[in-house]
Amino acid sequence: MKQKLFIIITLVSAALVFGQNVADKYYKAMDAYNGRDFGRAYDLFSEFVQSYGIQDELFATSQFYAGESMLNLGKPEAAASSFEFLVNSFSWSAFREKALYRLGLIYYENKKFSVSRDRLKQLLDEYPESEWVGSSLYWIGESFSEENRLEEAIQFLLDAINNRKNNKFVDYALFSLANIFEKTGDYESAVEYYDRLLSFHRDSPLAISAQIRIGICYFKLKDYQSSILELNNPSLTNLPPDMYAQSLYMLANSYYRVQEYTNAEKTYLEIIQNFPSADVIGEVKYGLAWSYFQQKKYNDAYKIFNGISQGDDTLAVKSFYWKAEAKRYAGQENEAFEIFKQFLENYPNHELARGVQYQLGLLNYNQKKFELAERYLIASVSSPDRNIRARAFTLLGEIELTKKSYDAARKYFEAALDVKTLSDELQNRSMLGLGAALYFLGRYEEAIESLSDIDIRDANFEKDKVNFYLAENNYSLGNYRDALRRYTIVDLGNDELGAAALYGRAYCYFSLKDYENASVQFREFTLKFPGDKRIVDAKLRLADAYFGSKNYVAAGDVYKDIVNSSQAALNSPYVYFQYAQALYKAGKTSEAIEEFRNLRQKHPNSEYGDRALFIIGWINFQRGNYNQAIAEYRNLMNTYPNSSLNPVVNYSIGDAYFNTGKYDSAIVNYQKVILLYPNSNYVFDAINGIQYSYVAKGQPDRAIALIDEFVSKNPNLNFSDQVYFKKGEIYYSLREYEFAKKSYQTFISNYPQSELVPNAYFWIGKSSQNLGENEQALFNFAKVYKSDIKSETGIAAVIESGKIFISEERYKEAVDLYDRALGSLPRSDSYAEILFSKATALIDQGSLDKSYGVFEEIILYHPNTIFADKAKFELGLIEMAAKRYSNAEFYFQKLAETRTDDIGAKAQYFFGVSKFEQKRFTEAITAFVRVRTTFSAYDEWLTKSYLKMGDSYFALKDNRKAEEMYRAVLASHRSDVYGREAQNKLRALR
Repeated sequence: MKQKLFIIITLVSAALVFGQNVADKYYKAMDAYNGRDFGRAYDLFSEFVQSYGIQDELFATSQFYAGESMLNLGKPEAAASSFEFLVNSFSWSAFREKALYRLGLIYYENKKFSVSRDRLKQLLDEYPESEWVGSSLYWIGESFSEENRLEEAIQFLLDAINNRKNNKFVDYALFSLANIFEKTGDYESAVEYYDRLLSFHRDSPLAISAQIRIGICYFKLKDYQSSILELNNPSLTNLPPDMYAQSLYMLANSYYRVQEYTNAEKTYLEIIQNFPSADVIGEVKYGLAWSYFQQKKYNDAYKIFNGISQGDDTLAVKSFYWKAEAKRYAGQENEAFEIFKQFLENYPNHELARGVQYQLGLLNYNQKKFELAERYLIASVSSPDRNIRARAFTLLGEIELTKKSYDAARKYFEAALDVKTLSDELQNRSMLGLGAALYFLGRYEEAIESLSDIDIRDANFEKDKVNFYLAENNYSLGNYRDALRRYTIVDLGNDELGAAALYGRAYCYFSLKDYENASVQFREFTLKFPGDKRIVDAKLRLADAYFGSKNYVAAGDVYKDIVNSSQAALNSPYVYFQYAQALYKAGKTSEAIEEFRNLRQKHPNSEYGDRALFIIGWINFQRGNYNQAIAEYRNLMNTYPNSSLNPVVNYSIGDAYFNTGKYDSAIVNYQKVILLYPNSNYVFDAINGIQYSYVAKGQPDRAIALIDEFVSKNPNLNFSDQVYFKKGEIYYSLREYEFAKKSYQTFISNYPQSELVPNAYFWIGKSSQNLGENEQALFNFAKVYKSDIKSETGIAAVIESGKIFISEERYKEAVDLYDRALGSLPRSDSYAEILFSKATALIDQGSLDKSYGVFEEIILYHPNTIFADKAKFELGLIEMAAKRYSNAEFYFQKLAETRTDDIGAKAQYFFGVSKFEQKRFTEAITAFVRVRTTFSAYDEWLTKSYLKMGDSYFALKDNRKAEEMYRAVLASHRSDVYGREAQNKLRALR
């Protein structure tokens, strides 16, 4: 209003000065402008400017409208000239800010983006409250965007959006900003600003485009469900045909990506039917073909691919390839083969050519035409496509595995794995092939490493094969439990591997000596796979497993079935031998002997012939038929004079004579073992036999002489030390302790490196102990436990030393030694024994409180040892001595109820004593009677119970019963201490 008023005043002034003629020109020019006669308006404004000589606001206004007229006439350069003159000459003009804005737009349209920004920024600087500030910010942002200066563009567009008051282009700013984010791959931000446009500018002409772009952004974010949601909006049906076709294309692609192939198919068909001329129609048909392909409609896919392949663009070549694949997947391999060959003829240098060669190799491989397959596959390994190279190498490896060329296979699989950035599926398949090749090459640990990598990466990939080969490798390394775990995972219904897995599972149990489970598995194998090539071995191992689990009847039945089989392979001496053994183990001794004789007759030269005769002798030996056993053994040596069993046969004859009391004959046969077979494992046993024979004859000196003679003749045998050690044992058993000491000392001198040296020192200590030479005994025991306190001999030496200390009342030394041992030993039965010894030493020392704690420790930490129950008994005695009878009786009663040995007997006795001390005589008698009824085999406690029962009856004034109890003691113990005590008590009764 102010601007118009100012112009009117200016016109009035101009009329006064220049007359009505000049003012009329201005009015006429404005009338022409308002009447949209922009050419006449421009001419009149130009005449006015030329005739009006004053450069005032009216002059500037005319310049502005002259520029506006040129702009409306589509002559932006001429318009810019007028606007530039106004901007540069009239800083005070009311039209200057608008002229700056017009210049910014003109320069933007003419792609003079830098000049455009200069004018728009000038407007922002000089007119910060202008109504065009927001719009100027928008156009500056757009100009930066046009120059791909996206960071600056983003900043100005954000400012434009925030300046909503003075911005007529907020919706455009939102769209442009979102579009920039889309260009930079920041699809989340793009969705955010497209969505703001839809939320706040629903009527914007850009709304529909924003809707489409959101769908596209979600597609690029792989959020296909959201993309479908956006692109399914009904409002999109109002789009222009090309845009709607584009939106449907993206919608179809989204359906395809979420594997909704039916919806994808319908949408692709909608585009083809309604928009056959759309720019994307080629891509649409290609997508439709793939939708058919994924739905396994291979013939429909072929038709579409075939139609596209008639063209000459990129999609045509790809479709040519995929129409062959459609035929291959449809099972029409011959047609596929021909199309692939035609592809190579048409496009020999195309990037897909190597892939086609791979497919030709694959087709030949499937038809087991391995030579042709190799030719194509070798050609395909030069493909630039990493996947094709890897697949070709892998398939070549598979061919070499089939040919049993395992090292060649290994190299191909390793070549496949050398290809970088393989898909997980390809890498796993190559590693599986490599694992198999390494297994067949005997490189089991490397094979396990390769196969384990697959298991870690994807436990479900070829689960049966991976676990089967892991099992096979572990079995070959003797890791039977690991092998069993892997075999168990394999599906027994797998046609290729099920039988082998069950067979391997059975063998694992067999190798682990878990014969019961092995028999279950082998039996299942024979039932499930009766036609398998391994059935013979499975039946035999089934019988062996029954035998190993001591199910001899079942074993015999299976062996008999095998023996009676018409299959020559089954009728073997091993089967006969096992059959006969099973009969013997099942208690069918006579039948066993008969079958062993049959074996000898049917297979006289087999390795089981002499063994059969030996077992016949052994059976007679076990039945006590020693003379028959000797006859059978001699028959064996006559029939097989060079048998490897002859050492044990002579030894067994010696044992048979020994058992009949014919010690001279026994010695003769034992000596044969020593003289004829000095390196056999039975020499040591033979010497033992001779020793026992001489001792039995009362001639231990002859046994010692024999040992001396043998050792002098065979000083370097690996068991000479064991033989010589026997000499000390003989002296010790005869209680010739001085000679025993000297023998053991000579042993240490002669065999200083022997493992028996600690034992020798121990028995020197025991001999000294029996001779009353306690210090020597302690010295030798110390040598043992200082050498290895954790060994069985070391622990025994500690215990014997403790006994000596206690016998000499050197309790502190005993306790210190026990503590030293306990500090070195892990918790075990031996640990508990030493603890018990320590506790009894503390009692002897008078340290009852400390001993109590040690007994409790034994009970707490070693509850399943005999020393725990011994500790409970000792605690009962301590409690009774302290007159805590209920505590004492708790321990005694528990032991008497849970044990049937000496500990139980004395616990029951002291349970009665506890009642007696409390003067509860009737209860005491009941307790002592239980000793008689439950523990009568333990005379000491039975006798003491009779005495205490007599005392109890005496206290109850039942002298007749008391006399009866004392006389029961006299009946068995007339001349010993118990008898004398009973006699004294009887006299007291009188």
